[in-house]
Amino acid sequence: MENLELKIENLSSKRSLQCFAFNFVIFVLSFLFSLQINAQPVDSLVAEAIRNNPQLKSLQYRIIESERRSESVNTLPPPNLAFEFSQIPINSLDLWNQSNSNNISISQMFPLGGKLNSMAEVERKNTMVEENIYEIYKTNLIAQIKMSYYTLWLSDRKIELQRSNISLMKDLIKSIESFFYTNKINKADILTIQSEIASAETLLLIYERQKDAEFYKINKLLGRDLDSKEIYVEKELSENLLSFTQTELENLLVKSNPSLKKMDSMISMNEAMIEANSRELIPDLMVQGMFMRMPRGMILTSKSNLAMLDPKTETMYSLMFSINLPFAPWSIKKYSAKEEGLFAGIKSIEYEKQEMLREMTSKMKEALTKYTTAVNLVILYDEKVIPMYIKATESQTVAYQNNRTSVTTVLDSYRMLLMQRMNYYMAQADSQMSLAEIEMMVGSTIKNVR
Repeated sequence: MENLELKIENLSSKRSLQCFAFNFVIFVLSFLFSLQINAQPVDSLVAEAIRNNPQLKSLQYRIIESERRSESVNTLPPPNLAFEFSQIPINSLDLWNQSNSNNISISQMFPLGGKLNSMAEVERKNTMVEENIYEIYKTNLIAQIKMSYYTLWLSDRKIELQRSNISLMKDLIKSIESFFYTNKINKADILTIQSEIASAETLLLIYERQKDAEFYKINKLLGRDLDSKEIYVEKELSENLLSFTQTELENLLVKSNPSLKKMDSMISMNEAMIEANSRELIPDLMVQGMFMRMPRGMILTSKSNLAMLDPKTETMYSLMFSINLPFAPWSIKKYSAKEEGLFAGIKSIEYEKQEMLREMTSKMKEALTKYTTAVNLVILYDEKVIPMYIKATESQTVAYQNNRTSVTTVLDSYRMLLMQRMNYYMAQADSQMSLAEIEMMVGSTIKNVR
């Protein structure tokens, strides 16, 4: 493009060339300087999202909730304390002295056979599931942040190229106006260039609005105010090259993917539930102690003459031990059917994991193909396609200067060069987006998993 600019500027006077070159350099330097000052690397936005994303915070509290629930389960059930005033005459309100007995009892249930610990183990396995859910969302969040970041970077490059395109065409009009007044070109050439400028301005507006829309998406992920536009991407993308083979990536996927880990945790939780269910067949022990006070003495019958007996207050106590019978024939189906259901659940999760692994491996291979293609395209555009289009455009410009072609042909050639530069930037963005997608499948940043 630099050579093409010089060819176009040769159509103007020396003074116009100097003014244009000075203004263009000032514009580019100021643009680059502002980007350099405010540029934010993608890793800083990822760290911000991990700190501030509301959904991620919600999942953190769910982990804490599950941890506390495991502590809660691993405790004895509360005891029962009871007060009883029995057989009070209906015409008396003296509960303490006119009742036949005052009973105070306390009872405690003791689950036997390690039931409490087995139930707590189920909750601990559930905590692992919640941690896996957290990692799944975190991994997806990082990938979405990176993809939005590279989309913003691509939008900046499109806007930059389009503005440069508009500026060059406006300077082209200024440089050929003198030829119009000397009848060396016709008015149609100027109108054609003006039409091209209008079309370019339309595309510029579209690119700017697309960038604004992307701000809403990334602000939502970052936990920022949705209307904030305080995000400045770097001018040059850091070169993150993939050094893993496809086999190594597949092994990493099996080892590190949080969704697959979640499936393993769910299987472990179901196994813990089977163990806890089998322990439910062990009887629970109930212990109860009772203190009894008989203010009217031991009453033989309801018609006894208490006045003749001169009753005195008596006290006594009682102990009771009881167990439940979960293995009774009419009750055992409750536990056996539950165990069968849990085993079926484990089989279901195992097959679901196999299908998920196949799908993720397929997506990772697709992303790897896209990455390899994008990297090859970057090299091809940079080393072959764009240089050839520059030469072709220069040739068309020289031909136009010598009245051997039309301005439409020159604009078409420049439009094609602009398109190839757009494709070059798109290939760069695609390579990084594909890498982010591979990292999402693997479940970890590639550079950190070796």
